Amino acid sequence: MQNYIKKIFSGLIPIRRFAAMNPRFEQKTIATTMSADRIHNVFDSAQAGDTRDLFALYRDILLMDAHLQGEFTKRKLAVLGDTMSVLPFDKSLKPDVDNAAFIKQNISGCLCWIKACSHLLDSTLMPVAVLEKVFRPALSSRFELCDLSPVSYQLLDFTTGKMRIRDVDSATGMPMHTTHEVNLDRYIVHRGHLLNTPDHFGGPMRSLVFWWLFSAMDRDWWARFLDRFGSPFLLGRYDADDEQGRTILERAFNYAVKIGGLVTTKDTEVEIKEAVAGNNGEAYDRFLSICQREKSKLILGQTLSAEAQPTGLGSGVAQTQEAVRQDVRRFDATLLGSTLREQLMIQLLDINGMPGNAPTANWGAESIGDLQSLANLLTSLAQAGFQVSDNSISTLGERLGLQIERKSMPVAPDLMALSVPTQKKHITRSVKVIDSLSRGASAGLAQAFRGSLAPVRKIIEESRSPEECEARISEFYADWNPARLSGIIAEALEAFAANGSMSNPD
Repeated sequence: MQNYIKKIFSGLIPIRRFAAMNPRFEQKTIATTMSADRIHNVFDSAQAGDTRDLFALYRDILLMDAHLQGEFTKRKLAVLGDTMSVLPFDKSLKPDVDNAAFIKQNISGCLCWIKACSHLLDSTLMPVAVLEKVFRPALSSRFELCDLSPVSYQLLDFTTGKMRIRDVDSATGMPMHTTHEVNLDRYIVHRGHLLNTPDHFGGPMRSLVFWWLFSAMDRDWWARFLDRFGSPFLLGRYDADDEQGRTILERAFNYAVKIGGLVTTKDTEVEIKEAVAGNNGEAYDRFLSICQREKSKLILGQTLSAEAQPTGLGSGVAQTQEAVRQDVRRFDATLLGSTLREQLMIQLLDINGMPGNAPTANWGAESIGDLQSLANLLTSLAQAGFQVSDNSISTLGERLGLQIERKSMPVAPDLMALSVPTQKKHITRSVKVIDSLSRGASAGLAQAFRGSLAPVRKIIEESRSPEECEARISEFYADWNPARLSGIIAEALEAFAANGSMSNPD
């Protein structure tokens, strides 16, 4: 029966790859011969549905531009460098807790998990990123995650108006002319940006193509300038009527290239001229810096992490740009976790027949400054007599990047036993029982009021009425926060009533 079920599911669940293209069929480098006119032709072809040249150009730009590659790596590491947490959707439900443990086990068994997440994060610049899912039967008659393989951008086809994937010859790995639809049961499709334009229009990366071209051409222009004007050149002077001296000087210049020097007469005048390259070098550096900053703005939302810039004392620019960077990081992590939950975790639980909700994926925590502000807020709430509810603990855990729970506080059992209605009961008690309860009340007070609250215990024992107890506590702790003082007075009056009923029973 189990084998029969496996055969049925094997036709619905991907257990082998369809889009395994051989890397030798990748399109050749095209960026080395790129010009402004050809870039426009590449964009036109992509808008018509043929995106092979566009994605080949994107690939070459990332490989050739060190600045762009470094900034893109920073953005992805901001998410992948944090610890990933798989949290139950509702930790009070056992199925949700079991689902989270099951997903964690599958993730830990998938050796390509980090590379798969890195490929999905490519879509923060690329218009889209696609992964192929592969499952395998487990020993417990369940299916488990086997592999997550990136689908080459050369296999994406948009000629029909929507994204399809080219078929690949299983023997050679060569792409074919036929295509098949993108079934989310087999593929994970992630778009890590906020643009609503069609994928074949190029995505966010399109805005960086000309900045890359400008920076590359700027280097080429500067190299040509140095090649022509960077080296000193010779300037010779001769008399207007001395044609023989002119001929001798020209020959001397020709031989100077070979022998590295000049042999002339005393009357011959030769000067060495040098091009003024300093101002041109500053212009080159300024223009290149503009190109690099524009790339950093789009990728990271700020520029200070790429180069040191004077902002002025107390300007707050650094804090503002860091806040923007944190917003970008949180957005990338949230969107990636949502895609993995909707297109992988839910499917993995469904094919294994596991009830309950799929867990949530969370990367890292907020910045140190935000966490410090959160801690100060929680402290202020506690001093004002408020506390965070149990339903909010999971939200705090997501912001901290940790699994947290409420700490169990020690309870004074004798004092809890004392907090009973003070209604007089006509019960005959022996003197021995009364003394025992009185000693228990003192022990409860000692355990409840300790440290800086130790004087409260003495005030409660010596006070003759609740009014006197309240007045003496208010006077003793007059410099305390009013909100906190009111809470101490309320607890003291409750303990006074309990202590009085036990010490003086009817």
